[in-house]
Amino acid sequence: MSAQIDSGATHLRRNAIGARHIVFFVVAAAAPLGFAVGAIPLAIGRGGIGVSGMFIVVGIILLVFAVGYVAMAKHVRRAGGLYVYVSEGLGRAMGLGTAFVATLAYAIAATGAVGIFAILAQSVFLEFFLIETAWVLWALIATLLMGLLGVLRVELNARVLGIVMVCEVAILLVIGAVIVISGGAEGLSLAAFSPAEVFGVNPGVLLAVVISAFAGFEATVLYVEEVRSPERSIPRATYGAIFVLVAFYAFVSWAVIQAFGNAGAVEIAATDPVGMFFAAADGFLGLWAVALLGVLVVTSWFASILAFHNATTRYLFALGRDQAIPRKFGTLSPRFGSPMFASITHTTFTLIIVIAFALAGADPYLDLYVLGSTPAVVAIPVMECLAAAAIVAYFARDRRGMSVWRVIVAPAAAGLALLLVTYLIITQLDIFTARGALVNSVLVGVVFVALLAGVVRALWLKQRDPAVYADLGRASGNEVVSA
Repeated sequence: MSAQIDSGATHLRRNAIGARHIVFFVVAAAAPLGFAVGAIPLAIGRGGIGVSGMFIVVGIILLVFAVGYVAMAKHVRRAGGLYVYVSEGLGRAMGLGTAFVATLAYAIAATGAVGIFAILAQSVFLEFFLIETAWVLWALIATLLMGLLGVLRVELNARVLGIVMVCEVAILLVIGAVIVISGGAEGLSLAAFSPAEVFGVNPGVLLAVVISAFAGFEATVLYVEEVRSPERSIPRATYGAIFVLVAFYAFVSWAVIQAFGNAGAVEIAATDPVGMFFAAADGFLGLWAVALLGVLVVTSWFASILAFHNATTRYLFALGRDQAIPRKFGTLSPRFGSPMFASITHTTFTLIIVIAFALAGADPYLDLYVLGSTPAVVAIPVMECLAAAAIVAYFARDRRGMSVWRVIVAPAAAGLALLLVTYLIITQLDIFTARGALVNSVLVGVVFVALLAGVVRALWLKQRDPAVYADLGRASGNEVVSA
């Protein structure tokens, strides 16, 4: 049976996608190739070769977190993700605060990623056609294409992201495999996985980079209304996304370190981070790999932009449907069943930011991208800490036949670990951003301001419109399932 759009326009399209499509969204949001080329060298140069082992550490934490997370998905089935979960566990005010943080983080992350996409596209175009172009041209193209695809059917987005993801993962695996088979520069070493390297240099910097690699993995539940058989698809997509990202990044980061040797990898990552993977591709495969890598890096970052845009629009849709923000955000395209108004709004926001940065003469990477990614790096573990606490609180009232380990111990342990992760990231943020205390305070502060704004908005609704407040996280289209 084909998926239909609800006549009431309060549901996203039913049975539109499967578990593999959600994995495409989540993995594409991490921009595997773009992240590898742009962020892994930063981690190696400023935090050491232990980045490979840190991927495994963070992966284990998130797998433990996912135990309670997917258990919650069996009982709360509604688009809104962490917003709904925290509302159910910690109350409507904290839930709305979390939703504001998530919307801010994903929206700014998508907008910021336009900056790095633009500068890479500008460079690749010059390399192939010997024509100088302004970075803002590519930023505007990416923004408008993001908006167009955001309005179209969600399964089309999945196909676009899937094709891009397969290509970028393939080229990195080929490069990594050739390096390993060749024995690297100095023979193969497992030092990158040793505790001394993982925790001994700048673990906060490694965590800041690594946690961003998993950005959006928790968004698997955002598609609960659109996925086929959510009781099976959501757990498969969540665990699958974590396993894929851990295995992929741990291998790729380790392989590129082998291409230069442990000391050599730190040296080139510190002096020429952007060129690190290109140098490895040139040295072990040749110029054809360098050219292909350049093209796929650009498409990788666009896939990330689109995936974060999709997450942003679904949070806006959930908030609009609950009337926490103007109800217009909770409306759907009658033709495509997509959150069209939310997509257009975020696209307009991105256009304004891109034009403003261009007129100000700002740097698309150091300003637009860094300023856009840093709040998300902080917000992700903060939201996951709140979600872990919410899961414990939700099941403490009624375990619904589930084990203590699954719904109490696992989420509590993960929450404590994520709290430590947040602390380490914030305390070493100056190394990650290379900015002063004032700028870093603003970048961190905006996350907690968004949280406070959501809480205040909820309390205001409680006083002024109790009926709307009572429906926060539970409005039309919600499905809270009993055991």
